[in-house]
Amino acid sequence: MRVVFYLFILTGIQTAFAQDINRDFKKREKTLSKHHEYHQALVMKIMNSVVDKDGGPVVICNFEKTLSLIRDMDNMTLGVPKILYLVGWQYNGHDDRYPAFFEVNNALKRPRDKDGLQSLNWLVKEAKKYHTTISLHINMTDAYDNSPLWKEYVENDLISKNEDGSLKVIGNYNGRNAYQVNYRNEWEKGFAQKRVNQLLKLLPWLREAGTIHLDAWYVRESKGHKESEETEREYQKKIGRYWLQQGIDPTNEIVLDYLTGIVPYCYHFNFRTQKDYLDVPASVLTGTHMNPDIRSSDFGLQFLFGTSTYGETSFPGAWSKVLEEKWEAVFINNFFLNFPQYYYLNRLNRLRVEGEGNDRTAYFSGGVKVSLRDSTVLENDRQLRIGSTLCFPARWTGNNSLVAFSTKDTTISYRLPKTWAIAGKAAVFAISKAGLAKQNDITISAGQLKLPLKAGVPVCIRPGK
Repeated sequence: MRVVFYLFILTGIQTAFAQDINRDFKKREKTLSKHHEYHQALVMKIMNSVVDKDGGPVVICNFEKTLSLIRDMDNMTLGVPKILYLVGWQYNGHDDRYPAFFEVNNALKRPRDKDGLQSLNWLVKEAKKYHTTISLHINMTDAYDNSPLWKEYVENDLISKNEDGSLKVIGNYNGRNAYQVNYRNEWEKGFAQKRVNQLLKLLPWLREAGTIHLDAWYVRESKGHKESEETEREYQKKIGRYWLQQGIDPTNEIVLDYLTGIVPYCYHFNFRTQKDYLDVPASVLTGTHMNPDIRSSDFGLQFLFGTSTYGETSFPGAWSKVLEEKWEAVFINNFFLNFPQYYYLNRLNRLRVEGEGNDRTAYFSGGVKVSLRDSTVLENDRQLRIGSTLCFPARWTGNNSLVAFSTKDTTISYRLPKTWAIAGKAAVFAISKAGLAKQNDITISAGQLKLPLKAGVPVCIRPGK
């Protein structure tokens, strides 16, 4: 959530990582397997609540509205597996009261429920009906002086320090200084484990969810403890492994190479190089998107290897500034221009990249190649995409469906896959938040499908009538 603030710091950190990290993922630690196939899922955050200037809650999207959006998304995505991290679910909202995270935000509850905890448990159960795993966005790095744990953390020397012994300030959020939790001391004295255990006691369903998002999970030296970043990294890994031992994948805001094998998913995929993509399969480490504010990023890699979509900037509300009547179109555009290609390419082996700059072509198994220069995706001689017009298999549906989309009115000619060999007709359905609506049937001729597309309207194509 704070990538712009950390831009300068992270650029230096990543440069240092590149000097001492073995990039061969096969040699990295894999202590425990991950619990989700992140490279085959739509992973998003949703902003539920922020804190106002007086420290009170400002509700962006309560739990009841969250379920309504999940139901609509499930229709628009044809039931793709989804993971949704709730932001601001605790206390009065986002960045409130860390290092504690042991009270559900009551401002988000349903009117019929006694408190936020009851409503959150309801949301978790109901979301499963729509192929959605609910989990939490938390922070294990920050400490605030209004936290229930502040006195305990100061008295037990669990906050990193400057050289003069003062507590290390790392930012200011909600009008309060944020201080760096010292990972070594917190782990050695058992407080990191205690925090995890207390959250799991409050919300036991997190073990079944199998995932949690650790926002701004960064390391910093503590000169007051004569402690380097390298030491803090080692204890950060211990904390990550502890989450894994509880059956929960820790995911992170931005890629930190040394956590590969512990963290399987990162929200921002900036600072990844072409070599990183080729060396580390999506099944080991994947990410949602590159933050456009970090302009030093190689944005061409998103098209070459596929990228997903930010959910939180598509949902309606004051935080995203997306109007209620516009959010369906915004979400559809973001999802279909990104996710089908991401899902499809992530199933393939990455072989090589030829060319330089905007004239690069990425080669995958199965005769697939992706050209950045002309924005095309080819599977042998089958064209899956050109520019903003695309037609990809939607294998997550399990019924041989294709999805097609374009940002302009056009007609595509599509050679059907062999799995459609016996089909004589294709049924075409418009996709919307209301579900599928039958448009028409199209005759298949010599294995080819001619399909008119209306700008901004995704369709699902299935064999038969």
